[in-house]
Amino acid sequence: MGRKKKMPFKLNPEWMMKEPLDFEYNKYTLLDYLQKCEKNLDKFEIYPDFVELSLHLANIQSLTKENILLLTDKKFKSCDDEILLKDLYPKNPRELSEEEVGELKKTIKYSNGKLLDTFNIAKSIWDIAFDSIEISIKKNKSELDSGFGYIYYYGKKENKIYVWEYEVENKGDNAINRTNLNKIYENTPEDVTLVSIIENNSTFKKTIHKLELPIFQMKCNQDFPMEQTIIPIMKRKIMAYIFQIVNIGTTKKFDS
Repeated sequence: MGRKKKMPFKLNPEWMMKEPLDFEYNKYTLLDYLQKCEKNLDKFEIYPDFVELSLHLANIQSLTKENILLLTDKKFKSCDDEILLKDLYPKNPRELSEEEVGELKKTIKYSNGKLLDTFNIAKSIWDIAFDSIEISIKKNKSELDSGFGYIYYYGKKENKIYVWEYEVENKGDNAINRTNLNKIYENTPEDVTLVSIIENNSTFKKTIHKLELPIFQMKCNQDFPMEQTIIPIMKRKIMAYIFQIVNIGTTKKFDS
């Protein structure tokens, strides 16, 4: 469900080390980046900036404590795909002159507070969106352990019905699990039923009893961006609901 791609960062994770290392240059580089983030946050778009801000903050801490940069070659399935510890690899910074060491210290001191302020704005919007999005199961609760199902949502503002397939990717052990989505329907209300939408559009294997899978309804009482805010939080709420009911280690998987 979804092709992996390398997500281009707005700000190169090695931005602080550009030669020659200069605090004033770094300062304006950072401010330009944060301005771009804040434009998105003004539109209540949380992702992918939330993920990237987290990486830059982690790099500030890593440089301060261990003088190591944290980089990633991760290919992302979606704009809200998290960067896990296992996705990071360390890199020793280049040799710095005494003058550059001083410029780097000024950069780190200045950047930490600025990045943290913007991150906290994103987190506050995330919290508001999380509280505004409601998930409820409507059918086939007993099949939650299948790891597959459907979600539907009616958007009043755009007067559209959305239906997604979901698949919970259960890696087991201490790995991070995730919900993969595939939108199978988006249209204005017509003379259709949810059953007919599923029957005609579901891409699950023929061996799966599609109409016996769990069906969730999602509601949102605020006008948030669909791709950058509503869907990422909906995915997390679906997974949290399922794992409250189902033992995380016993989730069944259909043959793929």
